[in-house]
Amino acid sequence: MQAWDQFLAQLDLEYGQETVSRWLRTLKVLRFDACNIYLEAQDSFQLLWFDEHIRSKLGQLVNNNQKPIKVHLALHEPIVQAPRKRKTVSTNPQTSFQIFFDELDPTCSLDDFVVSEDNKVAHKVLEELTSRLVEAKVQAMSSFSGHKPAIERAFLNPVFLYGQSGSGKTHLLMAVAQKLRRVGYKAVYARSELFTEHVVKAIRVGEMSHFRNTYRNADVLLIDDVQVFGRKNATQEEFFHTFNTLHTEGKQIILSSNVVPQALQFIEPRLISRFEWGIVLPLTPAHKKELCRILEQKALAYQYPVSLRTIEFLADSFATNPKSAVKALEALMLRSHMNKSGQKTHLPLNAVKALLADLIETEKASALSTTRIIEAVAEHYSLPLEDIVGKSQARECVLPRQLAMHLCRELLKVPYMKIGDLFQRDHSTVMSAIRQVQKQMSLPGNDLTTACSTIQRKLSN
Repeated sequence: MQAWDQFLAQLDLEYGQETVSRWLRTLKVLRFDACNIYLEAQDSFQLLWFDEHIRSKLGQLVNNNQKPIKVHLALHEPIVQAPRKRKTVSTNPQTSFQIFFDELDPTCSLDDFVVSEDNKVAHKVLEELTSRLVEAKVQAMSSFSGHKPAIERAFLNPVFLYGQSGSGKTHLLMAVAQKLRRVGYKAVYARSELFTEHVVKAIRVGEMSHFRNTYRNADVLLIDDVQVFGRKNATQEEFFHTFNTLHTEGKQIILSSNVVPQALQFIEPRLISRFEWGIVLPLTPAHKKELCRILEQKALAYQYPVSLRTIEFLADSFATNPKSAVKALEALMLRSHMNKSGQKTHLPLNAVKALLADLIETEKASALSTTRIIEAVAEHYSLPLEDIVGKSQARECVLPRQLAMHLCRELLKVPYMKIGDLFQRDHSTVMSAIRQVQKQMSLPGNDLTTACSTIQRKLSN
């Protein structure tokens, strides 16, 4: 507790005593030990403020032995809870080693997922799978047999979702996990970064048995963004055996990635083949109509009054990534709450623009990305995205891929090694490909120069 008080005293100097007293000293301390402190927030705005201003500074919070103290923050009688806070769900009483998981965002549900024409198949499959699992659990409980319900094995294990950032992968995984937990399943949801963190810590302190018991005793395992496993050999080894154990026992596995299994980079072939055992389902980012509905639902969940003009403005200003639009809405809620506590009516559009001016400028600056470049090249040549970033050596794929590499280097100054990671090539191959493109473009009257100019004009619009 002394470390927390000292931490607040440091923040007094940075934010002022009045601000710290209002937003931090009003947090209720539920309990604490040498390495953890459990806090309770009064409302969702206090959670949002903590995330925006304090979360990144928690490295300064250490105990007497200079070890970091983990902060666990929850809502008092929550209606809406800020996503992705840590809480202890598995603790080994014989050791200080603990496994923490992210809390699930309670606004994520299958019913609230905005279904588009492109995403309806994935949503329908998960909805039906979840319903079958819930029905099996209810029947098992009503029979008092103690028999664990069998998992549908035919073609639904694993379920592999893939799509760009903002396509709804995390929403669906969290929604399924929450629905299954409510009927008694041990549904373990983890981001791939967190799974890797658990592996590394368990190896370091010699607690692999505790790690394995935690993951391999799950009824349902949901892992988000498995592309992060690339180049992490120890993580892939552990996940391979975890996958085999659960699949052999008929436990459900649901995974997500930003690309199809075949396009995963630096992932062992034995894992890729297992990812394809079940069903692979695509997701696409929301278009403006769906994004407006997502923002309306988020505002409604927070009971925040917002006009249709503001919703459309956010959808237009952050059109490249729905996640950015949602974060902008959350920032708007927080900032307007700080400036005008107890707001009952929606803000005028000019006030919204003023409050979000910094985020809008950041969005404009970062709008051009490697993903946008690759998508633009794929669209220009009428090729699937997987053919551009994949391993195909067909003539119709090689030149567009080389042009995409050239544009990533020319427009964004991306390092050769990073470009190689994007296209599953080594940096020398990338350098050679870019030189070939530049050589061709130096010749008069070639089609490649025209294509490059056309794509660049589209990217600048």
